[in-house]
Amino acid sequence: MRYVLLSLLILAVIPLTAQQPRDTIYFKNGTRVIGKIKKIKLGVMTFDPDDANDITVQLKKLRTMAAQYRPYRVESTTQIVYFGKITTSDRDGYAIFMSEIDTTARAIENISVLYPVKNSFFQRFSGQATAGLDFTRSSGIGRINYDGKINYNAKKVELTLSTAGIYTLTDSSFSRDREDISIKNNYYFNTTWFGTLLVKYQRNLELGLLRRFQEGIGGGNKFITNKNIYAWTRMGMVLNQEENTENTTTATLAELYGQLEFNFFKFTKPEISFTVTEAFYYGLTQKDRIRNDATTTLSYKIIKDLNLTVSFYSNFDSQPPSEESRKFDFGTVFGISYLF
Repeated sequence: MRYVLLSLLILAVIPLTAQQPRDTIYFKNGTRVIGKIKKIKLGVMTFDPDDANDITVQLKKLRTMAAQYRPYRVESTTQIVYFGKITTSDRDGYAIFMSEIDTTARAIENISVLYPVKNSFFQRFSGQATAGLDFTRSSGIGRINYDGKINYNAKKVELTLSTAGIYTLTDSSFSRDREDISIKNNYYFNTTWFGTLLVKYQRNLELGLLRRFQEGIGGGNKFITNKNIYAWTRMGMVLNQEENTENTTTATLAELYGQLEFNFFKFTKPEISFTVTEAFYYGLTQKDRIRNDATTTLSYKIIKDLNLTVSFYSNFDSQPPSEESRKFDFGTVFGISYLF
């Protein structure tokens, strides 16, 4: 009986002590690190080493890698998507991708996006949060700005929540000068073409806009996806409901729109990113009304996951909601940005 109990105890302990299969990355300098590949995005891998905190690795530093214990979704800079596992290659800078259809060697630096297919709901989220403040004692005026973005990426769906705002503080007042909140959902028909649904809220006191609610539909294309540049464009139609600063509301206004976003990333020191976003609107309900929203942002990496940012924004409306308001608004904001 004693031997039976001992055998049962050993069988119960073995599953607890056995290690789970792990991924391995091999550096060009000969170093090998064992752990778990969490994701790859825009030329950088997030890796969870055994007995250490997460690290970020530039893909150009890897000789090869192995991830054979769970399937991954891999999107290349050549706009090819794989579903499968990964094993090492004898060729420097390459890995072998094994799908249900074929097995092929691909350059690691050509991976644009990678994440585990199973049990990866939270790993599909990424984003950033930026905040800034300036205050002068002589005027007694302070200005607060914030900017945030959360992305969720699945097999065919890309969901983005974006928020931004600028507020003015004085000794006796608080003013919500500018606000912008949007949710867009892209559904991909293939690796580059997608359909879009969007809803948006805007406020801009400089242009006499108390609030604008916007709903839209359209389609677009990711026309550049490589390790340093990511760019897309889309077009469609939106419906707006506006209220000006004189509390006058409008009927539903229809517009055609076109949007372009260009992102540049540099992963060698100094590590910087540069983003330009342009959106143009042409009025269908209001004849000859033209609007433009634009943002240019430059980010400089201070330390891991922390960037110094400067953004320039501009808004133009040829027929602003309030006749007494200006047609053009612009400004520059500085902040500290946290990436996650």
